[in-house]
Amino acid sequence: MQTRFSSFAGPLLCTVIYSVALATASGQTKPPEGTPLELKATLVLTPEFCATQTKKGSFASGKETFDVGRAACSELEPALKGVFSSLTRVAATPEPGEAQVVLVPKFGDVDATKTLGAFSNREMVVLLEWTVKDKSGKTVWLETVQGSSKHHMGNAFTHGKNVKLIVEDSVKDAAEQSAIKMSSSPELRKLAQ
Repeated sequence: MQTRFSSFAGPLLCTVIYSVALATASGQTKPPEGTPLELKATLVLTPEFCATQTKKGSFASGKETFDVGRAACSELEPALKGVFSSLTRVAATPEPGEAQVVLVPKFGDVDATKTLGAFSNREMVVLLEWTVKDKSGKTVWLETVQGSSKHHMGNAFTHGKNVKLIVEDSVKDAAEQSAIKMSSSPELRKLAQ
């Protein structure tokens, strides 16, 4: 009985190991660290996008304004510069054929928890929706990226500064996550070949 089991276990184990090795080898789409995609990208940051503000809360809980657009327009370009061989920032979507790839961000949602104590941590989450189009104007990549951060709620004197910090750090995290997802995207890597 044990000999029969051993004779089946060996080939089965080899098959499983070979399958995993083959899947791993064929799934290697991430570029070597620091290697940009050979694509000339155009990043569309419209004035409307850069002016995006999200207002949350009510009269009872207190209204807050999160200036996410301004933070995104200062964080996205530096974060994405190393992903592509060339990155140009524009204020309007170019016509098809003018750019090799066009990167268009949009805010999906922005939300932050509320806390009672000034030194209690609150968390903010920013969802950034990306549409990437090729030279012909065809959408080649759609992705929603999440960025988050935590900061103290703050008291009457420090609350405004803490809101600014939580917005900047959440958007910066979303920008960094966007760079990671774009650089490892099979669709964008295929387009770069």
